[in-house]
Amino acid sequence: MSAAIAAPELADLPSVEAVVSTKGQVTLPAAMRARLGIVPGSHIHFELRGKELVIKPELPMSAYRGILKGYDLGDIEPEKEADRTFE
Repeated sequence: MSAAIAAPELADLPSVEAVVSTKGQVTLPAAMRARLGIVPGSHIHFELRGKELVIKPELPMSAYRGILKGYDLGDIEPEKEADRTFE
């Protein structure tokens, strides 16, 4: 398989093979990393589903920015406690 596969072409590739090294390491294909936004330092999750291994990228907190834009959340700020007096 060529490493020069463009990310849009991933839809044409249902699966890709990789070889596990003696250290248990696997290289994720560059096109898949690009499509999923996986960069050096990214965190990924491994999940077992029966006899299948599912690898999912963990979204950075910045991915959630603005997710509630346009929704009326009402007054969600909690009421402040009254100031305490100390003697």
